[in-house]
Amino acid sequence: MSQDTTQSDLLQSPASPPSSPGAILALHREQAGLSVNDVSAKLKLSRRQIEALESDDYQALPGNTFVRGFVRNYARLLEIEPQPLVHYLDNHLPKEPSQAALPRLRDEVLPVLRPDGGRAGLSFGLAIVAGLGIVGLIAGAYWLYDKSTRFEPQLTVNTPSVDMPPLEPVVVVPQASAPVDTAVPAAQPAGEVQVVPPPANLPGNPPAAPGANPALAVGATPAPASPTLPAPVPQPAPVAVPAAVPEPSTGDVRVVARQESWVQITDATGKRLVNELVPAGQSRSVAGKPPYRIRIGNGHQTQLFYKGKPTDLTPYIRVDVANLELN
Repeated sequence: MSQDTTQSDLLQSPASPPSSPGAILALHREQAGLSVNDVSAKLKLSRRQIEALESDDYQALPGNTFVRGFVRNYARLLEIEPQPLVHYLDNHLPKEPSQAALPRLRDEVLPVLRPDGGRAGLSFGLAIVAGLGIVGLIAGAYWLYDKSTRFEPQLTVNTPSVDMPPLEPVVVVPQASAPVDTAVPAAQPAGEVQVVPPPANLPGNPPAAPGANPALAVGATPAPASPTLPAPVPQPAPVAVPAAVPEPSTGDVRVVARQESWVQITDATGKRLVNELVPAGQSRSVAGKPPYRIRIGNGHQTQLFYKGKPTDLTPYIRVDVANLELN
């Protein structure tokens, strides 16, 4: 007799009372040598649910649909045909109450009430939308302004400092005019006043009053006064900034700062030979154990000499800071 025939006989044989799916599952589990905990671990069900299946306690399980699925998986685990067991369940599971259909509600637009109890019109909704839009525009403008000011590049112009000599005040000395000579010279220059005394024996001429000045000759033209020119203002001579000239030094490394520059020099032993701000126009000479690690803050305005020879800092400058190693 085959295994399928045995299950059908157990469920449908009129000579013996029909066995339930739970009893069949429990019998085959014991024959397979499995415990309830083993089946629970394999089916991912709780021990209480396995015991409810084997005792046909369907009220302790979630529902008829779940009961059918649990029994089908249990039978496949025990390698028996699940269809006769499911067929038995279809005839013996309790009827589940049918769920009443919920009434369908019409989609109605509910009015929005104002605080005073009246209905809010279209203007109230538009006012809310307009207010939100204005707040968004203000927030966006502030964000753009903050971003533009935060990342605005700063331009630094290095202006060489040149000491200009103080300007001296210009004193204009007026020239003294020559005194007028009342005597007639032998050769009278053109344009000057010619003094002609009137003849005393001409009739009709009144006698000259004592102390009166002699009359001017008719047609005489007064000489124009010569303009007084100011003295030329002295212009300051251009001040030339001398280029840094290598001077004899006692060290291997020499740094000359045309402008104020931060200099850091470290030798092979880790000793910092220079670590300071070198003023404009000054230099530093050091000696140690090479190689030397050198960092110069104002690289474009600083000269470097190694063992008396100039070293070009341009290839080593990044954002006006030079980093290099001299061996």
